[in-house]
Amino acid sequence: MLDVRTLLTVALGGGLGSVLRYVVGFAFAQRFGAGFPWGTLFINVTGSLVIGIVAELAQTRALGIGPQARLFLAVGVLGGYTTFSTFSFDAVTLINDRAAALALAYAGTSVVLGLAAAFAGAALVRNL
Repeated sequence: MLDVRTLLTVALGGGLGSVLRYVVGFAFAQRFGAGFPWGTLFINVTGSLVIGIVAELAQTRALGIGPQARLFLAVGVLGGYTTFSTFSFDAVTLINDRAAALALAYAGTSVVLGLAAAFAGAALVRNL
């Protein structure tokens, strides 16, 4: 249901996720430089892992992950944290920098690791 409580839940989670994305991206840029989008890759893979965990917990209602908590975590926090638009822009930037092979490797690695992390997160919860 689309009500004020739901919107505030998603907005609060999204704000927290966006700040976390900025902090993690900044830390990776400081540590590894701007030559390759390591921060975006890390953010998307860890976000995929956590969304697998949250989805499995919400589906099984384990640890009290109900509809509001799922909205806060999956739609809000992880929606703000993960960075598909940044991922796309980073790939285009690599292509524009005449690094098409690196862009393809980055895109492929992001998708494969993201999917693997989501499956791993769900499997982790199922096996606990």
